[in-house]
Amino acid sequence: MELLTVQEAATLLNLKEGRVRTAVFRKEIPYIKIGALVRFSRPDLIKWLERQTILPRRGLEC
Repeated sequence: MELLTVQEAATLLNLKEGRVRTAVFRKEIPYIKIGALVRFSRPDLIKWLERQTILPRRGLEC
């Protein structure tokens, strides 16, 4: 399993490192805690990102 650092996760998600750290603190994003280290699974982050997608409602055509 490939584990990413906060910096690598921020790059993958196109977010600032501080935003990733805040998401970890608020438990908004999946992460792995190894002692004092926070790491991320790339597949888990991609799945999480896909779940954040908001699809448009159907039937709102003009």
